[in-house]
Amino acid sequence: MPTRDRSRVLVAGGTGFLGFRVVRALLDEGAQVTVLLRPHQEEKLGALRPSVQVVHGDVWNPASLRGRGRGHGVIIHLIGGMKQNPARGQTFRHLNFVSARNVAQVAVNDGVPHFVLLSAAASAGIPSGYLEAKREAERYVQKCGVAWTIIHAPPLYAPDAPRSPLGLLLSFLGALPLLGLPLSAMRPLSAELAARAIAQLALSADSFKNRLISPVQLRRIGAAAERRLRQRQAQVAPPSSDEPLDDDEPPFGWLPR
Repeated sequence: MPTRDRSRVLVAGGTGFLGFRVVRALLDEGAQVTVLLRPHQEEKLGALRPSVQVVHGDVWNPASLRGRGRGHGVIIHLIGGMKQNPARGQTFRHLNFVSARNVAQVAVNDGVPHFVLLSAAASAGIPSGYLEAKREAERYVQKCGVAWTIIHAPPLYAPDAPRSPLGLLLSFLGALPLLGLPLSAMRPLSAELAARAIAQLALSADSFKNRLISPVQLRRIGAAAERRLRQRQAQVAPPSSDEPLDDDEPPFGWLPR
């Protein structure tokens, strides 16, 4: 039986808005990262491609996923969608439950001891069908026989992109002491901090402990991970340069054909 190193992480959805950042955060922590992609989609990884291993598979085709989890210590599932297209079979359930079920079965069949599921906290503007599909995925993961971490993520935003007035208002109100507590699940979170938190949760996972992570916990874990990363970078910082860094936004999510 192959050894299962906890630092070997398989990511489903590693080229999306959040997934690209999660892969980068895992690499920053020294993890060995495998990204599950459809064939001929390696270019979506951009500059991260030389640093990761790629395996091919389609999360809506269970046969294509056989053996993809072997030797990994944890699987992170980030695939889903808030916009359905019933004419093409892309319902909330198909996008969010079916994909999670199929990838969770990879963990079961290949002996991966821990499964991390990105779910969602109830928040203003989230379709009820999307939230119910996420809850159905959670119930399946909790019963599938492997240890799990389920993340109730709040709305996420790109820190370098314009934000909506509602998002800014929720951020302001949610940060108020005591008064902001009822809005803690709806207070938007930077995708960078969310990615740092997800990486930490994956690398600290084991085969014995199940965890349900609230938006407040996710924010706290991400902020702590970001501080540690900056401290490490400050200790090994190279001479400053006037050349700007290239931080292009990665492509968005992964939808079925």
